[in-house]
Amino acid sequence: MIYLQSAEFFESEEFLFYIAPFTISSNEIIEQHSHEFFELVYVIEGSGSHIYQEKVFTIKEGDIFIIEPEKIHGFEVGNHEQLKVYNLLFQPKFLKQEIESLSHLESFLSFFYVEPFLRETVHFKDHLILTYKQQSEMMILLQKIAQEYKHKENGYQILIKTRMLELFILLSRYYENTSTQKIIMDCEYKEIIDQICKFITLHYNRPLTLEQVSKLSGMSKSNFTAKFKEIVGHTFIEYRNEIRINQAKKMLAHTNEKIIFIASEVGFEDISHFNRTFKEYSKMSPSKYRNWFRSKT
Repeated sequence: MIYLQSAEFFESEEFLFYIAPFTISSNEIIEQHSHEFFELVYVIEGSGSHIYQEKVFTIKEGDIFIIEPEKIHGFEVGNHEQLKVYNLLFQPKFLKQEIESLSHLESFLSFFYVEPFLRETVHFKDHLILTYKQQSEMMILLQKIAQEYKHKENGYQILIKTRMLELFILLSRYYENTSTQKIIMDCEYKEIIDQICKFITLHYNRPLTLEQVSKLSGMSKSNFTAKFKEIVGHTFIEYRNEIRINQAKKMLAHTNEKIIFIASEVGFEDISHFNRTFKEYSKMSPSKYRNWFRSKT
């Protein structure tokens, strides 16, 4: 299995970004591989197949999607076909501030995190397909980013980051019209809840609310609340907080990070809320827990 590393594509540790158009010719196969960075793929023209975690999806002009790190995937193009795509590769820390600034937008969370997750775990029927007007907007923006990356004039790194933020905002707006309910409406409740639990476990530090996850699950807030408690045995808030506190315990036990930093890292914006929640689940304050754990070792 081919594993692609950042050093093969990125110009430096300070600028973990790459963009280029790419053509896959008739009967060509891009062998399945994985990589340690995010990949955004936009299909400029043509059609082919995308093999993702052993599932095969047909892709065509106007499709745009995210491939997360470590996910095994490849491409195949049939006889008399051709696939032209734009590839954007980047490490999350390259766009850390930009991604964090958009994390309150439900549509951004859906496109950037939820849709790739559902693609491999739930029967995937819908994805983001751009309209002709959106395709035109996207091509203009991608070409501007590619030109900046190619010519590397003064300030190009800042301008690329600015335009990547614009790109994510546009994609978030486009995704608002894509109903997650259509993606998972045929799944059983237990499967939906199981996948939501896995998603929460992976992204516990994101600002996920009950309103967001119930909408993402395709259920009403009241129906989601009832089904989640019935299947999991805890409310959504209890489940999310338990995961956050367990992660906080690990950091308290094995790092010297300040408590206010740990609180932020596990998803609590308010230190007082973190302290109250930690004590509720652990029967002691974070500082007492750190001292207690270290006294045992």
